[in-house]
Amino acid sequence: MSDYKTLKAQIAELEKQAEEARKKEIKEAVQKIHDIMREYGLEPKDLGFSAAKLSGKDQSKPVAAPKYRDPANGKTWTGRGKPPLWIADAIKAGKQDDYLIDKAAAGSKPANGGKPATKSGGKTPARKTAK
Repeated sequence: MSDYKTLKAQIAELEKQAEEARKKEIKEAVQKIHDIMREYGLEPKDLGFSAAKLSGKDQSKPVAAPKYRDPANGKTWTGRGKPPLWIADAIKAGKQDDYLIDKAAAGSKPANGGKPATKSGGKTPARKTAK
């Protein structure tokens, strides 16, 4: 019977071999895909890929900064979308402010009182009067 250290070493060696085999098979698969695309004159857009998908970045939505943090495990939530269970329970109990990352900003209002910004620096343009 093998001991623990021997088994762990064997696992590490097998994982290394598996990763090498995976890389080789991926390289072969990519080559086959390139060959088929050249044969049929296909472009990435013909396969449903956009420029954003090809770059690996979703350019349609900016990433929001997290607003809440669970102190028990450090997980965060932006305040957008379906809330995770830890904050959903806090919301039901009315204690979501306990999980705010920036508690100083919780009770403060924006400098403009929550009104939308204007190009004129907050001043409303004079109305034209009919003659």
